Order: sequence, then structure tokens, then C-alpha cells
Amino acid sequence: MEIPVRIDTCPIVDSVIEIRFNTNIFPNAVFGLIFNALRNEYPHAEKLPILQLPEQLRDVDPNFKHKAHYKIISKDNFSVQIGPDMIALGSPIPYPGWDTLSGKLFYVIDEVFKIGIIDQVTRLGIRYINFFDYNIYDKVNLTINVKSDVLGATNTTLRTELEKAGFLNTLHISNDAKRIVDNQQIAGSIIDIDTFKIYNETNFHSIYKEEIEKAHNTEKEIFFGLLKTEFLDSLKPTYS
Repeated sequence: MEIPVRIDTCPIVDSVIEIRFNTNIFPNAVFGLIFNALRNEYPHAEKLPILQLPEQLRDVDPNFKHKAHYKIISKDNFSVQIGPDMIALGSPIPYPGWDTLSGKLFYVIDEVFKIGIIDQVTRLGIRYINFFDYNIYDKVNLTINVKSDVLGATNTTLRTELEKAGFLNTLHISNDAKRIVDNQQIAGSIIDIDTFKIYNETNFHSIYKEEIEKAHNTEKEIFFGLLKTEFLDSLKPTYS
């Protein structure tokens, strides 16, 4: 299948690229060092609500592991979330496109690698959430049956995990989604894809650009592979 470079009617409402790592320094020092390395491009910093919880609770509760403690924001509204063992880049909406987003990401990773606090990257994740203000089950190459009944006309949520190109991909589709736009709630559907890989011995520092591009391409192939041809055509795809 030929994968579009872009679509004019872009449904992306959230995009995050996350790296988890083992560090060789005191965890509470991670934020200060990363912020200092990035503050020329990301000058605005804010604490996240998790810091209101006692440190002892954050340390022992697995629900709080790999969570960001701070967020720093660039002048063009890109954000970097930072935790003791993770960083995550988020983009503004409307989605600026992969060339812009990956350029921002590679800059952040390069600067963080320079300060030498990461011993081993343990996980790479790329997540895209797409919102549609209609029932998406009519538009995708997916059928869910219970005996002879086809599901999807009423509230239906599907979550599954797919393996593709060396990545695990958590696919979540629902036609019972809500989104707030201009203080109004809009009902619709989401296609949420989280593409990730766990790393052990790999020297991620030397291959991170290739791995990130592979992850992004894998996510795109899953997303566009879901869409019926006539629906994809209605989104005005560009192929080169």
C-alpha cells in the first residue's frame, strides 16, 4: 500500500514522542540539567500536578513511574515533559507535520545526550490520537461480529495490540469519544495508536534517528491501512 506523505484534512488532536531511560545521576537532578540544556528554545517551565503528591508515594506506586514532573514550553508552543527517567515531546494543534515535529525532537534528544546523563534508553514510544466527529467504524477496514450481529452502530470500543516491523502497537478505536472545542463538547470517534519498542543492550544513542523514523512509519502504515480507500480519498492525501 502506498502511504500518503500528508492529508489535507488532518484529524490529529494529540501527538507525543516519549523516551524512557536509566540515568547515572540523582533522579531529582534530571529536570534541572535538561532544562538548563534546553532553556534557550524552551524558556517557560511549569510544575505538573504529580508533584503535589508526597515523594514517598510517587516512589513506591507503580502508577506514577515514568510520569513527567515538569513541562517546559517553547515560544512556538511545542512542549517537553520531563520526569526522573523520561522525556516526551508534544506538538501544538494543528499538527505541524512530521518534518517539523521530528526536527524539534532530534534537537531535544541531541541536547540531552550531550549532557551525558542517560546511560541506557529503555523504551521509545510514539503516540497519535486522531479524532473524527462521526462514527469511524463506517470508514475503516475493520468488522467486529457477535454471531451475525455487526458491532459499531452503537457505542463500541476496541483495544488490541499488534506486532509490526519490530514494534508493538496498541490500537484503540472508539466511537464514544468526546472533545472540547471552543468550550463546546463534540461527540465522535478516535483512532489512538501507541507504537513502542523496549530496548535492552542496544546502543540507542547511535541509532535513535533511524529507530524513531521506523516507529513513525510503522504507526502511519497501521493508521492508513485501517482506512477504506474512498474515505482516505476524501481526506485529500498527498503522496509525494
